[in-house]
Amino acid sequence: MEGHTIELRHLHYFIAVAEELHFGNAAKRLNISQPPLSQQIIQLEKEMEVKLFYRNSRSVELTQAGKHFLQETQEILAKINASVEETRKIHVGEAGVLKVAFTGSLNANLIRLIHLHRTRYPDIQVTLHPMSSTDQQKALAEKEIHIGFLCLPVDNPDLRFQHIYSSPFVAALPKNHPSATASGPIHIKELKGDPFIMAPRRLEPGYYDTIISICQSGDMSPAIHQEAEGVTHILSLVAAGIGVTLVTESAQQEYPKKGIVYKSLKNIKQEMDLYIAWNHTDESPLTKRFIQTMKHSFPLQEKASIKAISFV
Repeated sequence: MEGHTIELRHLHYFIAVAEELHFGNAAKRLNISQPPLSQQIIQLEKEMEVKLFYRNSRSVELTQAGKHFLQETQEILAKINASVEETRKIHVGEAGVLKVAFTGSLNANLIRLIHLHRTRYPDIQVTLHPMSSTDQQKALAEKEIHIGFLCLPVDNPDLRFQHIYSSPFVAALPKNHPSATASGPIHIKELKGDPFIMAPRRLEPGYYDTIISICQSGDMSPAIHQEAEGVTHILSLVAAGIGVTLVTESAQQEYPKKGIVYKSLKNIKQEMDLYIAWNHTDESPLTKRFIQTMKHSFPLQEKASIKAISFV
């Protein structure tokens, strides 16, 4: 058989007759008159070159071929209906793959927000990508990711921001550090001369500058011994006794590594602010839908095009 033209309406008509096994009842179900329905079934059989029904004045029965075709057409229509619904959900941002990048650690606020979004829209698949704040800005600008969780400063007129949380800093010390056994908070001066492990400023300028500012508030400058990318790598080096660092309390909660002692800092007011960022020129329904969830959870005013901030 070549060049067959079978339309969706033919399948709907066939299924109605096959399930009712009565042309009159099938016509009522389809809200059409019986003669056109009979003509459509005849046309379908001619097009397929297959007899689908045994019929006489008293009964209608499916042929063996008709029984097979019924099963196939039911599966086809179910697939079409599912595809239409999935396409609709993708169009409105209720399905698809949402790409989310984050710096540092996924703290409870971020996990809660992502969980809330997935609860609302279970057909959305969220992929998480550890990424520095600098790299996130580039990825957002190039629309390689939908959402970023990052630290300021940022200077990009296309990006919009929403403050999520602020976290104070703590000192992360090797367990054999002299201040590790101190009772209560320690003074930042106690780390003077210690080898510091820091993230490169080019990747996390806000984080880097805040640590420098904290150290300077204690009349000392950190002796940067080694740079490392990512809080996991940094804390692994601390645990190995390579040096000390400052991390946020949220990172402490996420990475309670063996071999590390976390100590609160005396008289330190600086905190690290984390923002949700997105590209307001991004027309992706996935981005827009997530922003709706975010604004419902964190109903604060967004900040546009925040200029570079220096803490030094």
